[in-house]
Amino acid sequence: MDAATKILKEMKTPKEKAKIKKWFDNYIEEKKVKNEKINSLMSNTSYLDWLSNFTKDKNRFCDNDWLYFPERINDTDKENVGNLSLFYLGIKKYANENYIYPIPCKFGNYYKIILNEVGFEIGILIGQGTVFFCKKVSIDNEQEFIDFNDIMVGNKQERVDQINASLEALSNMVLTTYESGVPIESIVETLENTIKEITSPKEDNSKSLVRK
Repeated sequence: MDAATKILKEMKTPKEKAKIKKWFDNYIEEKKVKNEKINSLMSNTSYLDWLSNFTKDKNRFCDNDWLYFPERINDTDKENVGNLSLFYLGIKKYANENYIYPIPCKFGNYYKIILNEVGFEIGILIGQGTVFFCKKVSIDNEQEFIDFNDIMVGNKQERVDQINASLEALSNMVLTTYESGVPIESIVETLENTIKEITSPKEDNSKSLVRK
C-alpha cells in the first residue's frame, strides 16, 4: 500500500473524520472572529485615531518592528500594531468592491487613506515573510486617497455600477463569441493582445478616485 492510499484509508476512520471536523470547525470559527475584528476596525475612527497618535513621533512603522523587543511597547499599542494586517485587509475588501487597485511598491503594495486631513499609506511587503506597514504622508492630491468615511458607511464609489454593467457586457460578449464556435485560445489571445495595446504605450500606476 503506497503512502497516498494509506492516508486516504486512514481519513475514512471515525477518529480521523472527527479530527478533520474539529479542524474545519476551528477554521470556520477563527475566520468568523477575524472577520468580526475587521468589521469592527472599519466601523469607526478608533483605529485611525490611534494611528494618528502613535505616529506623532514616527512617520513609519511595520508590524514586526517590536517582534524582538516587546518590552519597548505597551500592551495597548502592541495589540493595535498587531491589528495592522486586519486593517489592511479591511481596506482591501472595500477597494476590491469599488475597483480601486493598490499602488505597487518594491516587494508589495499599499493603499492611501485619508481622515480629517491626515493621510496614511497602509501596505504589505512580501519577502521571506509577510510584513504590514503604515506610513504617514502629506496630502498633495486628495483624489489619490480613499476617504475612510466612505469605508465606514460603505459608500459606493461613483462609477461602480457603470463598471459592473460594462464587465457584464464584456462577459456576455465573450460567451457569445465562444458559443459561436471561436476557439477559446483565440479569444484569450485576442483579449491579451488588446490589453497589451492599451497598457504598452504608457502605464500609469497612479490611481485617482472619483467620489460622490
